[in-house]
Amino acid sequence: MPNPISALTTTPGSARTSETASPTMDRDGFLKLLVAQLSNQDPLQPAEGMEFVTQLSQFALVEQSLSQTNQLGVISTQMRGLSHNEAAGLVGQSVTVRGRSVAFDGAAATTSNVTLGAPAARVSVSFRDANGRVVRTMELGAHQAGPLAVRWDGRDDQGQSVARGSYSVAVTATTEDERAVTVTHDVSGTVTRVSYDQGYPQLTLDSGASAPISDLVSVGGSAPRTP
Repeated sequence: MPNPISALTTTPGSARTSETASPTMDRDGFLKLLVAQLSNQDPLQPAEGMEFVTQLSQFALVEQSLSQTNQLGVISTQMRGLSHNEAAGLVGQSVTVRGRSVAFDGAAATTSNVTLGAPAARVSVSFRDANGRVVRTMELGAHQAGPLAVRWDGRDDQGQSVARGSYSVAVTATTEDERAVTVTHDVSGTVTRVSYDQGYPQLTLDSGASAPISDLVSVGGSAPRTP
């Protein structure tokens, strides 16, 4: 005859239980199935004792797995809460995050931080507006490997002040023999807001740039050298 307990432990999805189910209910369900099997088994082919031992072991494994899943869920919730609390503490702090955008407020100059992976014989910078149009290009000459602050006065190639808004920065660097140098772009500013609607802490800077907390490079510290 069909084994209702084996079906419970081997049928796909049957071991799944709701998050609100308790271990006591699981045990009660198992005992009910066990009694039902004993009541309905074929007297000419009774179940062997070893079969019941196997079923008990299977049930114990399922119950243990559910308990571990619940415990991991609690730990995950606690860790997420700690992460959110730490991120909230960054509001008002000066930070550096990975990013290629800078904001121009119409008056103050803005700075983009990059890191050169090797000494460069030539470093070029271009700023683009929201439409992708290049508004300013700059030649910075040769620079050593390491951090480099690119300062922009908010003027285009004709010397006119550009409109307020966010601009993307592209820095390219090459060696004497025209080989490309790895460039890492960073954005610095003060954290004004931390949001969690993406499922993780998202930092917003006073420059208008935003980045997930996983892109956080540093908190505080001295500014990179300016060319």
